[in-house]
Amino acid sequence: MFKKIKSITNMAVYKSFDWDRTVKEPNNRIAEFKSVNIIYGRNYSGKTTLSRVFRACETGSISDKYTNPSFSIELNDGSEFKSENTPFTAAKVRVFNEDFVRDNLSFVVVN
Repeated sequence: MFKKIKSITNMAVYKSFDWDRTVKEPNNRIAEFKSVNIIYGRNYSGKTTLSRVFRACETGSISDKYTNPSFSIELNDGSEFKSENTPFTAAKVRVFNEDFVRDNLSFVVVN
């Protein structure tokens, strides 16, 4: 499925992110996604933005919080999926983030 996020441009902290230059294993080899991945980090380090990249694959639209955003994802078969081709229909992608909660859940406050 997803091998790596090749690039992210103009999305919050990711002005010109390049995976191959940035994401390395301890032996300095370029890292790749595994079957299960846990993304963690400090506040404002880009976790929500990463979830929005994958949510764009699911919904077909990138959050309107960004100006001129784009991303590219390399798949395991060597092909490339780009933001202008969303949604990603080759497989089911499901993201549960703050955007999902805002768009799909409502809470009733009872006094």
